[in-house]
Amino acid sequence: MNPDAAQNTVLFLLSKAFNELFQPRLIVIEHSFGDGLFCHAVNWEKISEDEIQRLEKQLIDWISNPTPIILASRPKQNVHRDLESIHSLSKLELIQQWDMDPIPIVHYGPYWDLQLGGMETDKSLLNNFKLLKYNDGFIIRFQNNEGVFPPFKDQPRLFSIIEEHEKWGAILGVSTIRELNELIRNGNIREMIWVAEGLHEKKISNIADKLVEEFPEKRIITIAGPSSSGKTTFAKRLGIQLRVNGFNTIQISMDDYFINRNNLRPNADGQIDFETIAAINTDILCEHLGKLLNGHPVHMRKYNFVSGTGKESEEAVQLGKWDFILLEGIHGLNPVLAKTLGKKYLHRIYISAITQMNIDANHRISTSDNRLLRRMVRDHKFRGYSSIETLARWPMVRKGEDVNIFPFQEEADYMFNSSLVYELPVLAKYALPLLREIDSESEFATEAERLKTLLSFFEVLNEASVPGISILKEFIGDSDFDY
Repeated sequence: MNPDAAQNTVLFLLSKAFNELFQPRLIVIEHSFGDGLFCHAVNWEKISEDEIQRLEKQLIDWISNPTPIILASRPKQNVHRDLESIHSLSKLELIQQWDMDPIPIVHYGPYWDLQLGGMETDKSLLNNFKLLKYNDGFIIRFQNNEGVFPPFKDQPRLFSIIEEHEKWGAILGVSTIRELNELIRNGNIREMIWVAEGLHEKKISNIADKLVEEFPEKRIITIAGPSSSGKTTFAKRLGIQLRVNGFNTIQISMDDYFINRNNLRPNADGQIDFETIAAINTDILCEHLGKLLNGHPVHMRKYNFVSGTGKESEEAVQLGKWDFILLEGIHGLNPVLAKTLGKKYLHRIYISAITQMNIDANHRISTSDNRLLRRMVRDHKFRGYSSIETLARWPMVRKGEDVNIFPFQEEADYMFNSSLVYELPVLAKYALPLLREIDSESEFATEAERLKTLLSFFEVLNEASVPGISILKEFIGDSDFDY
């Protein structure tokens, strides 16, 4: 069974059930949360416990009855006509942008929708979910790899980021691809970019103001988050805001403390796991941090990702009287680090990249897809990796995040969403050529096609519109910062 295909199919049936039971209300399927996805009504009208139970019962009834789930295709003009008749503007935008004819669709009885990912037609494989009321909506939870539902672990701080993303979407006036494309086509995108970047800057400024309140007891600021969440640029921009408050910073990347690649043992599948904290020389890192805190100069380490080797730099740094240490890397929240350095001396910041818009109401843009595309472009431009190499490493990256990052995210003192509502149209210019290079016979062809389909929905946006200090520049290049 393909878990993603099974989930996609359950979500398709969930949209149908909500539409039939509670119309004219519509459901929005949002971001991953814990072991599931958070869902709510379009206008955030409360969904009651009784309504959630009715939804779950309807889904179970449909999965157990003989009506089949059918995958088919229809001429593009016919799909366009039907969507136009029901004024489905978001879906109309998709098929107008989509270079596909006929259009793949999925049917359950008379209800149908666009097929934007793998689907499971064997309904016996769909009994892997349950609904849990949360906030004004609910979470649709899915079983883990062992086929069980672990106890639900609430993540209120992470959920606050999801709520913030909704607020930002309202401020920007962009919640779907259609609205973003219209701004690009009409030439009105610049102001929206300025507001999006301004929201980032204001959030970073607010965090900086809070950090200085606990100086000098807390002088180390760890900045953690999953791969390609923008930790490095966030650290640099936070450093600027701390200077506005009268403080300087020494910025250290945990990536510079990778053990030399030839000293790392591959896993059973031949891949080196760069996501584990065991790939970091924490002894040298903590030694350097200790020396800095005690007033001694240190030659910081620099890692070359092309050669896979690290060495100490020639220039020594020393912590001044009004200096913070900014330590960024995926393991910034790891208890190993907190135990060694002393938790009470740390400020801990978690960076996420929660996409601020949906494809349409019932098709979300995965946060992990956003990060994967960032990483693919960056790895090609700056680290010497091909798109296939990035795709091959991605499952290990995700597995490492599940072990080394996500379990600790609620330990953060502050959270920051690094996603920019306009970034996928910019990344499309760089990522689409890389994805098109992947041969149709490759084991990654299906994944490449899925990502190409996602990016094809966007109008391409020239990178000249991106400000020089934007987090996006960390991945596409030409940043005003040095990395």
